[in-house]
Amino acid sequence: MDPVVLAGFIGAFMLAWIDGANNAANSIGTVIGARALPVRRALLIASFFELAGGVVYGEYISSTLASRVVDTSNLPPRVAAVGFASALIVSFIIVFAATRRRIPFSISIVMVGAVAGVGLAAGVEHVNTVLISELFALWILIPLISILAGYTYYRLYSYLRSRRSLYAKTFLPLLLLYASFTVSAVYMAIPGHLLSDPLILGTITLLLAAPLASLLLYLYRVLHREVLEESEVDAVVGRFNRRMLIASSAILAFTHGGHDVANAAAPLMVILESTGVNHTGSQLLILAYSSLGISTGVLSWGASVARTIGEEITVLNPESALVANIAGAQTTLVVTRLGLPSSMVGIVVGSIIGVGLARGVSGINTRLFARMLSYWYAGFTVAALATYTATRILAPV
Repeated sequence: MDPVVLAGFIGAFMLAWIDGANNAANSIGTVIGARALPVRRALLIASFFELAGGVVYGEYISSTLASRVVDTSNLPPRVAAVGFASALIVSFIIVFAATRRRIPFSISIVMVGAVAGVGLAAGVEHVNTVLISELFALWILIPLISILAGYTYYRLYSYLRSRRSLYAKTFLPLLLLYASFTVSAVYMAIPGHLLSDPLILGTITLLLAAPLASLLLYLYRVLHREVLEESEVDAVVGRFNRRMLIASSAILAFTHGGHDVANAAAPLMVILESTGVNHTGSQLLILAYSSLGISTGVLSWGASVARTIGEEITVLNPESALVANIAGAQTTLVVTRLGLPSSMVGIVVGSIIGVGLARGVSGINTRLFARMLSYWYAGFTVAALATYTATRILAPV
């Protein structure tokens, strides 16, 4: 086997592994912070859905990294192979260093920087500078949009929960959260071509509506008892929110797998193509291989950084954690469907901060958030320079 191909396979799995270890926090950080599940069980759930999401949805972002950041079709084959293998290894080293310090890191930003470094090594004309400029603007705006989404969702939820009518304060918040969760689940978990079939879409909608109908019927019966205990209704709503929090974390894990698997899979595909290895029809296997790496990373080292997001940014309870998850899931849904390599950790952290602001929590760790942002953008620059240098040395043009 060509040593570059071997390095590509090893580098892809290593990067996927550290991606899972660092970014497991995106999906289970809120669960851990709200004490909704034991850590080990949360890791198992995230691991399974990361694997599934990468296999089902990985193609969306992979197409951007594989061909749009750098025009790989015009790169000399040796430069492309060596450069993308270097990008995998450089990105792994940067994210590993961040994970050791328990810093939630944006792997997508680092990988885009590394891929840009490959293009620069062959000539600036190979780099899609317009796309990179647009991505930079997106990376700056996304945390702000997520803060706004988290703030708005929680304020609306709190408004509905404060109604004087027991019916309104019980049913309307649940309808808001479940409807938002359903939209996220359908459009993130179901392949787009299936959603165009009205019969399939209708069946999926009915299946997702059934649990809500059962819950609302149960609450209706509770509210019509002779002795009405508001605390009992609040307890039911609390249990529902806790279960929804777990379900929304699973959806976030699924989305993260679909979003981030490209960081490992796309460079590996370029390496195989550039070295003449026939991988026609094997895209699914490559996505599965990379997704397995993410899943393994979640299980083996995912708890450390997850605690940073769940416990060190602001205080969370199941209710606020659920709202943050839904706000983050819907923001992630948009950028993933558009095929844009964004920062999922920026989305999740932003939504948590937004919820904290809406709750009036004074202990929001804005210094930690600012430090995260500075690390991410520095990571882009370091990855680009290191990959550029390695490519120029190992595969001079």
